[in-house]
Amino acid sequence: MTMTYPASVLKAVAAAISGPDAWVGPLCLDGAAVHPALPQGRLSLTELRPLLLLPEAPAGARDAVWSELAFHAQRHGPDWELGAVWMMSPGLRKAAWRVVNNSWVPYADIEAEVVEGFLRELQGVDVESPAIAGRLWWAGYRQGLRARDSYRTTAARSELPEPAWLGRRRGFGGHPDQALERAVRAGAITGDEAELIGRTRLEDGGLAEVAFRLDLGFHACRTRRAAAEERLARFLVVSEPRNDFTPGAPGAACGRAA
Repeated sequence: MTMTYPASVLKAVAAAISGPDAWVGPLCLDGAAVHPALPQGRLSLTELRPLLLLPEAPAGARDAVWSELAFHAQRHGPDWELGAVWMMSPGLRKAAWRVVNNSWVPYADIEAEVVEGFLRELQGVDVESPAIAGRLWWAGYRQGLRARDSYRTTAARSELPEPAWLGRRRGFGGHPDQALERAVRAGAITGDEAELIGRTRLEDGGLAEVAFRLDLGFHACRTRRAAAEERLARFLVVSEPRNDFTPGAPGAACGRAA
């Protein structure tokens, strides 16, 4: 059986919490104990979120629910953290789109950064403080902005040189996969780095999805790709041709990193 992993972190969370094959939950709160404006009895998160999204929902009820969610996430761990992400997912999705704002930065990567910022704040927020939901949203949004700025910095470091330099490198034709293979054989990037670039740039895989498949942290995966792409750009465009490299020569191919 082949498993598929959604490129979107929020889609993966939705599948875990409310999808037909949900494996988390049901996560429930006691409405009567949380706030008198909520329905009495045990309420699942899938029942609570539509209620809190109503315009007429009292702000006090929202604050009380988020205090309880933060408390459970800090005390009871991953399932409740996922539940909190799912509860905030409409706002987190808007935050990610606001950060991207028609730029070239991949949406799926920014979405994952926003979620990470949200979770980091969730782990340490004072559960007795007011307006917890707003604090969590802003933490995610700020993390997304920092990630976008990091992408811009990486792009600036990898800008192409003056046109005169371009004549110093012979052109590489063919499919992009072939360029990646040549870069691996030349030692410019590793086989794993080529796979990382190929899956996230040439295929439909989001960076969060590939980080999961490669068992890497999201930040580590993004940093690794940025460093590999900079070396790849230099190999393809800037550096002098290596006279000692012959495609297919013994020892040219690099094995997959362990």
